Amino acid sequence: MRQPLIALDEIPERGLAIAELLGREVLIMLVDGKPRAYVNTCMHNGGPLARSGDRFVCQWHGAQYDTKTGRALEGPVHQDARLILLPVRVEDGIVTYHYDDHAAVAPASMAEQA
Repeated sequence: MRQPLIALDEIPERGLAIAELLGREVLIMLVDGKPRAYVNTCMHNGGPLARSGDRFVCQWHGAQYDTKTGRALEGPVHQDARLILLPVRVEDGIVTYHYDDHAAVAPASMAEQA
């Protein structure tokens, strides 16, 4: 399955872009010049996230996550929790969600997170 999300040049160098995937909001940012996409859902209780510097902060209960790794940092969330990182690739200048249910290994962007 492939789903275009946003043009790469629409992602601010130091900011955040919002796209939609299957009716869910996706937060997209550049990390070391490469797009990284997370589902906009806190792992504590499903609340929406906002970026604050190098953290995502849940707007409902204040849980905080590292923007580069998605790992929980503090707040009312299990400390082993991680945001849902989506496998994306840039295809013809478009950041594209790329899911292949036949793939035996995770995409490189996800393997780097481990």
